[in-house]
Amino acid sequence: MIQPPKPGTLVQSLVGRDNGEYYLVVGTLGPKVLVANGVNRPLKSPKKKNLRHLQVLATAHAELVGRINSGRARDDEIVQAIREMVGRKHAGGEREGNEPNVKEEGRN
Repeated sequence: MIQPPKPGTLVQSLVGRDNGEYYLVVGTLGPKVLVANGVNRPLKSPKKKNLRHLQVLATAHAELVGRINSGRARDDEIVQAIREMVGRKHAGGEREGNEPNVKEEGRN
């Protein structure tokens, strides 16, 4: 069985509509983990993801990990942590203005 990543771990989604998006792990739920990015997946409604559908990348600062574990973390802290670890300007998904990575096939 795959060991679930600890809270505060940066992960990237490999499968689904959110393919390629970055999240922080905020909890575990049996064989699944709860992830949030602070934008379209806030801490109050994290997304359940299967461990096989995630790529583990890095761990957040110890201070943020402590805040996540104690339930005192805020969405803006999650967004800032993802931006620092990934080096992107934006941590959100399609709903936040990023163009979907979909190719249209021409019809004959």
